[in-house]
Amino acid sequence: MQNVSNKINDYWFNRRVDEKCEIHGCNLYKVDFPEEQLICWKCLSETVETRKKNEGVEFSKIIKKRKSKDVLKRDSILTDYDLKAANFNNFKPNNDETTEALNKARNIAGEYLVKDNKFNTLITGVPGRGKSHLAMSILKAVNDYSDEPQSCLFISTDELFRRIKESFNYADNKYSEGNMTRLLTKVDLLVLDDLGSESSMNRDKAASDFVQRTLFGILNARKRTIITTNLNAIELSNMYNDKLVSRMEKGIQGHIIKFTDKTEDYRK
Repeated sequence: MQNVSNKINDYWFNRRVDEKCEIHGCNLYKVDFPEEQLICWKCLSETVETRKKNEGVEFSKIIKKRKSKDVLKRDSILTDYDLKAANFNNFKPNNDETTEALNKARNIAGEYLVKDNKFNTLITGVPGRGKSHLAMSILKAVNDYSDEPQSCLFISTDELFRRIKESFNYADNKYSEGNMTRLLTKVDLLVLDDLGSESSMNRDKAASDFVQRTLFGILNARKRTIITTNLNAIELSNMYNDKLVSRMEKGIQGHIIKFTDKTEDYRK
């Protein structure tokens, strides 16, 4: 073993030249692979370490993005499981209103790709026109194409409150008010789907204190939320208090998509 080591040392000693490295001031060595050139071992070592560090950073980004992308599939709460397949490509506009809605949703998704863009989006109108489809499509676009990893979450509001209420009898239930509030406030982009369905079919009746308190806790801590609702502005004001409505309306100027009776009910 000692002989091998001596031969290696002799090999490199014979390849050392008088020329010095301009950075480190040490002797250079002549090598023939991949082509004849002079190298500095210290420079080479630093290059290798830098490459390892960069590869480690890239790997960390990949892991972080993978974890962020998983949130949408793992933690979303859906009542319509057809929405799992929803995206911009399979949203089929059938008139000027739906074409405009699709184009606007695409533009909004593009804005949300920049994590620092903070605004809410309101998608309103009569049932069955594609509000939830477009909301999910925005999430998927951000989930798939954002350069900086973003966690996205789709929540059926009615089902959310049903699960929270069921958790009252189980202290360690994952759907406790505290757990869900923490999850919904931390994700980068949240959809609250079918807002208003959690309260009452009577649109002139105010939502319960519990519902309003929970929604306020979520929306007050957020700056990037997509809300879909069948309610119009007056009905929202009747159902929720002014402070809560003002939290819903953060930055929605230019980010409202509205469906009317001009568009047929897709479910029919």
